[in-house]
Amino acid sequence: MKKYCYLLSLVLLFSCNKKKESEGTKESSMTVLNDTIPTVRKVVSKTAVASYSEVVKDKDNLNDWKFAVDVFETEETFQYKVKIKYKELDADDNLTVPNFGIQPKVKIEKGEEALSCVIGFLDKDGAFKEFKRVEVIGDQLKIRQTKGYGRSVVRAK
Repeated sequence: MKKYCYLLSLVLLFSCNKKKESEGTKESSMTVLNDTIPTVRKVVSKTAVASYSEVVKDKDNLNDWKFAVDVFETEETFQYKVKIKYKELDADDNLTVPNFGIQPKVKIEKGEEALSCVIGFLDKDGAFKEFKRVEVIGDQLKIRQTKGYGRSVVRAK
């Protein structure tokens, strides 16, 4: 009798696991969002896709300084290279735009303070989404991420 109980419990255990596995693959195949954007660019633009520049004044007006931020494409579709110039300082940073199932479009807007700008991207409705802030505070260049974005996957039930 014990043999039959063990055998019955094993059969039930295996049948439950197979049902859960098939349900898991069913859910992942019903993803509503479409991931048709290629992860690698065929053509990488050599010119900046977004730029911002502001003149930096010195007290004697002898220097031709500027605060400038330029965003360039990389081979990866959602990766960008940010080049920053402040006076004689050059800095680089990376920008990763989230994949929302649309072709990414990076934009730079003027910040609230002098010598500051906000790097972001446009969502599917064309609304600007802030991502990083580049600013000069006390004669020091600061780059910081201000917001994070995640992609929620909607599953059909």
